Amino acid sequence: MNKRRLALGILLAVCLAAAGWGIFALIRGNDTNQQSANGTVAPTSAGAATEAPTPTAEAGTVAPTPGETDDPAQGSPTQAAAKTDRTKPAGTIPVTRVSNVSRATEGELAVTWLGHSSVLVQMGGISLLFDPVFSEKAGLLGVGPKRFSEVPMSAEDTPPIDILYLSHDHYDHLDYDTVMAIDDRVSCYVVPNGMEEILTGWGIASAKIHPMAPWEETVIAGIRIALTPAQHSGGRGLGKSTLCSGIFLSDGAHTLYYTGDSGYGAHFAQIGESFGPVDLLLVESGQYNESWATVHMMPEQSMQVALDVKAAWTIPIHWGTFVLAMHDWDEPPVRDTELAAKMGIQLATPRIGQRVNYTEIANYTEKWWETVK
Repeated sequence: MNKRRLALGILLAVCLAAAGWGIFALIRGNDTNQQSANGTVAPTSAGAATEAPTPTAEAGTVAPTPGETDDPAQGSPTQAAAKTDRTKPAGTIPVTRVSNVSRATEGELAVTWLGHSSVLVQMGGISLLFDPVFSEKAGLLGVGPKRFSEVPMSAEDTPPIDILYLSHDHYDHLDYDTVMAIDDRVSCYVVPNGMEEILTGWGIASAKIHPMAPWEETVIAGIRIALTPAQHSGGRGLGKSTLCSGIFLSDGAHTLYYTGDSGYGAHFAQIGESFGPVDLLLVESGQYNESWATVHMMPEQSMQVALDVKAAWTIPIHWGTFVLAMHDWDEPPVRDTELAAKMGIQLATPRIGQRVNYTEIANYTEKWWETVK
């Protein structure tokens, strides 16, 4: 009996150690063979490729080395040198509570950033929700990074959602508790191929799920939808690998593009050629490190995407909520605003929970993070 208990104890310890090692890696992603395995980047057409911009020496960064595959879960000298004591704020981030959400009217475009990569989009008279994570931690079984900004919208305050889009299956983008809490308010899920198996495994009706491949297009509720390639990787634990993507939307009056998580590549120029110019770009900009440049963008690259897709306005997201990298919590908006001014990019920086009507987007350029210590 004692030997059996010892064996079970050892097995449990090994499982817990493996889970602990894997949680952070799964959240951030691993870039090994992401293009060849997932097939998420379309073949480059003649003249379509663009060279990834080199981060400037002024910003204190170096150009990413092609093919770098440093695993953030393993740590590296670069990460250790970059770590600061300001990865999260000492003060309180201002958050606007979201409740009693009114439905968008025809021809109206409004977005509400809910922190990290969660966004409520209202266009074409319908409501769409991107990558909702309303939990206190981004991880499995309550293990993972704890949020440092308040949740602006609860499951109870979530309005009826016509389309819920999930870009990939990492825990900071796909949260079981959130999805299950709002499923009865969701009419349709749009996901990259492979993620439908996760959702049906959770008990979500397959009839509600619309899996798509990058570059595939459809029309749902009057909205033109196209999934776009992303240079990232999916997969949870030992499960089947899933695709990652961004999404392009058009209601005939406005266009919107959300990058999802991605390293910089020629696919952004291709997206610009296929769908640009876009009215509003929601771009990943935060939780980066030069060692992960193949799967996450540095600020210089995020701003280059705005030029690649010919964005009229850009809102940087993927920051302000979870500590998933070693930079200061407010470094992304500081660098983004400086770069945007130099590059001629119109950048909006709403607070978490603020509803931004596109016709008034020029009013949302406050550098609110400067008031948070």
